[in-house]
Amino acid sequence: MPLDLTGQPLIDRSDFEQLLEAGNFGRWSEQAISLREKGFCVIDLSESTWLAKIDSVVEELEPRLENDLKHWECGESGPPRLQDGWIDHESIRSLALEPMVLDLLLHLYGREPFAFQTLNFAVGSEQPFHSDAIHFHSYPHGFMCGVWIALQDVQAESGPLIYFPGSHRLPYLSARSLGLERDAVMGEPHPQRFFEPVWQQAVSAHPFDKQEFLPKRGELLIWHANLLHGGEPVQERSSRRWSQVIHYFFANCLYTTPMLNFASDEGGSCLRNPFDIAKGKPRYSEADWRDVSLTQGRM
Repeated sequence: MPLDLTGQPLIDRSDFEQLLEAGNFGRWSEQAISLREKGFCVIDLSESTWLAKIDSVVEELEPRLENDLKHWECGESGPPRLQDGWIDHESIRSLALEPMVLDLLLHLYGREPFAFQTLNFAVGSEQPFHSDAIHFHSYPHGFMCGVWIALQDVQAESGPLIYFPGSHRLPYLSARSLGLERDAVMGEPHPQRFFEPVWQQAVSAHPFDKQEFLPKRGELLIWHANLLHGGEPVQERSSRRWSQVIHYFFANCLYTTPMLNFASDEGGSCLRNPFDIAKGKPRYSEADWRDVSLTQGRM
């Protein structure tokens, strides 16, 4: 397997076909093709040890989210979720560091992956469709992805994950590229709303086919940094849709927050020092971070 030497994920490289023919993606060739062409891929890890890991997450979170779910069922709150539950729950951390997933990402991207955030849901998120690349981005572009794990069989009435194959090829966006003013963005509790009309227009203008993910327990969906995805409305509030999302960056990049960047059209220099879940500390040391920050004005 070649490492990335071009500043592009292997799945995005112009010589992808040659890499594929040479067998550089190993057993993950099918996933590499799907992620490149559609912006997502699906794998099934439903062996006994994997399913046991999944079940332990649900068992730990059911009592923790019990009260939040009661408020949700009564319409008194939005869909409950737990961010960075890996801090308190080893079962969540274990899923985020699953060796097979890390091996797949290494082969598809050509750089070492590292998990930096987890999200756990008991019900559908009902999130408007969006691209994660305004929240988390990288230099070089594309070295971020999301992994969505079904912790139970997902039914249509539970508000399944939706996505738009091919939408990952849309331009990357930032506050600068949309001409947003700093005061307006910083004063908005949910600044993603400034970007949503652009995505809605893109979906209307392109022949993207919205798809629902109705997986069996143990299946995973991996999406490209720029794939448009979200959650359908929940039709039955008593239904459950236990799931875990992990966001991954890759080594030897600069990491940015385009939603809060006003200096450059594509991602900009709004740098972030992401947490490395495996190491239990930020990716850059204090000394390294000082050096990285010095490059900000030169990017």
